[in-house]
Amino acid sequence: MNNPKIIIGVVITTVLLLIGAVFLLSSAPTKPKLEKTNGVKLQVLENSFDFKNIPFGGGLAIHSYAIKNIGDKDLQIANLATSCTCTKTYGKTPAGAGPKSSMKGMSQSSGWVGTLKPGESGEVVAEFDPTFHGPSGVGPISRNISFETNDPDNPYVELSFSGTVVK
Repeated sequence: MNNPKIIIGVVITTVLLLIGAVFLLSSAPTKPKLEKTNGVKLQVLENSFDFKNIPFGGGLAIHSYAIKNIGDKDLQIANLATSCTCTKTYGKTPAGAGPKSSMKGMSQSSGWVGTLKPGESGEVVAEFDPTFHGPSGVGPISRNISFETNDPDNPYVELSFSGTVVK
């Protein structure tokens, strides 16, 4: 290991790896911070949903939670997350759908912020994969979806769903 070419090669490789890591970390989206705004008012039409029986091989179980801005200022939603990696969530506004997010801490923040103008409606969509946990995952389930808003009265919102995975 006294060969100068090997030592120089190791040093150059290490430096390049460090530069690459810094670049990747600096380009990752950061979690949006929403400024609480007076005049914003979120209405959630349904906080929980029961799928009843969810067939194990029946594909994704999908439910949309309706939300509405009943205030007089723009409502922002961001930082959508789920309680388990078997579930994905995303927001939908009149401008379009945001990217799918998963369990808190298991995926990077997308940086997406959805906006509902006064009187506009949107959705928070839950997609549950009943096969994610394999054949031993049958039985009762309960999952949560959360998101943040700029509504001072509802800065953090949690929605839930339940059901029974059956074969």
